[in-house]
Amino acid sequence: MRLVVPSWVIPGTYLENLRFLADKPDVQGVELLFFIYNGEIRDQLDAEWDGIGQFADRFVFTAHLPDPLLPEHEELVHRLNPLVRNFIVHPGPPENAPALGTLVNSWAKKCPGSSRRFLVENTNPGRLEALLPHLAGDVGLCMDTGHLLLDGKSPADFFAKHRERIGEIHLHGLDREKAALDGRLPDHRPVRATEQWFGELFPLLKDFAGIINMEVFSWEEAAAGIYTLNEESKHGKHKNGDGSSFG
Repeated sequence: MRLVVPSWVIPGTYLENLRFLADKPDVQGVELLFFIYNGEIRDQLDAEWDGIGQFADRFVFTAHLPDPLLPEHEELVHRLNPLVRNFIVHPGPPENAPALGTLVNSWAKKCPGSSRRFLVENTNPGRLEALLPHLAGDVGLCMDTGHLLLDGKSPADFFAKHRERIGEIHLHGLDREKAALDGRLPDHRPVRATEQWFGELFPLLKDFAGIINMEVFSWEEAAAGIYTLNEESKHGKHKNGDGSSFG
């Protein structure tokens, strides 16, 4: 598996974050975040594109596509296609599922390479379930542990059910107490080895060949989550297939 972090772990641009992460040996890849795609983001990408490309040998790249996803975002997909391994898609409202399925299926055909490069993420309850019947077989899944926990579902159960289709995992936990204090979302918090859900999921990941994205938005929190994975890998019963740590 490859361990990646988002392109926002310090305040700054895509390139500033890549330069910051370049000397962090545990970080093997970066998820380029495009929650929105407007003129400002396009201009930043234009200005930094050559610099980002210089890190292609250092990092595996994935891309989080905009939400909502629109036909005009094909421009972004076309540009990122030579660089990124996975495209992450948020499913929209159930009534939009047929149109979104058609759009994603068409882009998947236009972006050859490794199978299942487009991965649909579980987000709001019911949205993924509504979209699944409209997705072609070459569209995979991105499992987000925080969203599952917020919905009261077991990440281990979800992984066991969909493991053949999951190409990427957004790994993060909940901390409702901190959320009450800092006003941030309760999810997108570092994983903790003491939590039951993590203890159930971790043994299942030893043979996972995809990407694990430590989806938190500060380096302090990303480092804390990476430390947990490495400590569990080194001192627990479960390691990667080659006996190495997850980092």
